[in-house]
Amino acid sequence: MTSPAPTPESRLKRLGILLLKVGISVLALYLTWRLLAGLDWRELTHRLEEASWLYLTPAILFLLARWAAWDWRFRLAAREAVGLSPGSVLGYFVLKASAALNLITPSARLIGGLMRARYFARAAGRPFGVLYGVVLYDQIAHHFVMTTATWTALIATAWAIGRTGFSLAAAAALVAVAAGLVVWSRRGRFETNPLVRFLARRAERAEGRMQSFYSHGHEAVHVFVRLLARPRLHLRAVLLGMLYVIFNVGAQWLVFLALDQPISLLVVFAGVSLGMAAGTLTGTPGGLGTTEAAMVASFAALGVDRVDAAAGTLLFRGLHYATVLGLGLPALLFLEFRLPQTPAEAAGEEG
Repeated sequence: MTSPAPTPESRLKRLGILLLKVGISVLALYLTWRLLAGLDWRELTHRLEEASWLYLTPAILFLLARWAAWDWRFRLAAREAVGLSPGSVLGYFVLKASAALNLITPSARLIGGLMRARYFARAAGRPFGVLYGVVLYDQIAHHFVMTTATWTALIATAWAIGRTGFSLAAAAALVAVAAGLVVWSRRGRFETNPLVRFLARRAERAEGRMQSFYSHGHEAVHVFVRLLARPRLHLRAVLLGMLYVIFNVGAQWLVFLALDQPISLLVVFAGVSLGMAAGTLTGTPGGLGTTEAAMVASFAALGVDRVDAAAGTLLFRGLHYATVLGLGLPALLFLEFRLPQTPAEAAGEEG
């Protein structure tokens, strides 16, 4: 059976995706060039060569441990939602595979959660939609913690550089948003969510692939809103998210110590948080280029020497990329080609 010839619309779509990838890559290269332009390369190379492994070794362990904290949160949510607790080894390497995918393609921000749910569904023999509901809750929890960390870093940075009014206004806004979320979570009737009812009705009426789509969506949203109604789970999710942030910031702090630069933990926290936020907002693969540029700029604004800031940032991000790709790419290949397909996937291919 021959495949249909590509339509002009599909060609245009592929061209648009290609141009988007090229544009993002050019942006990353430009920002990286701006970051490195004007640096004393001899001094920078000397700093990196003199880095002490006494501090780099625990920094690498911190970078590896943050994924364990993330996986712990997912397993708590899975056990709360469906009585399932995937093995810690599987969860850890699924996260690594997703992170590696994010580094090699810009679209991974959209499909990373879907890939995680698919691998968990294959390993546990559970419906995809149920696992995607847990993944969706886990992703929201992660972004909530990281956004709060960035907001806190912005408050601290504004205060440190003398923008007291802006700092106080941002702090008041953070408190107001937090209070609003608490009130909403206590008053919300999640089990009767209209989106759940809508998807359930569509699943009953649809046929073929659309029925499968709506069924998965109904299962995912039902699990997600059920998890939203568990305040105790939220507290544990936030605490584990904070542990992830502590490992991340601790790794950067240890990298500076390895370069014989004892930087304040508050400065490191602000630089890492603001840099990660910039990388997420710009959408480059894994934040490449934009994260590094924002981190160096943040450190420099807080009084760190530009060469020290560049050396610490490049070494930290280099270790990040090495630990993600070194474990994530083999995990991605194994999960994609060695895990057995679910019955729904097999049926879809046969159809």
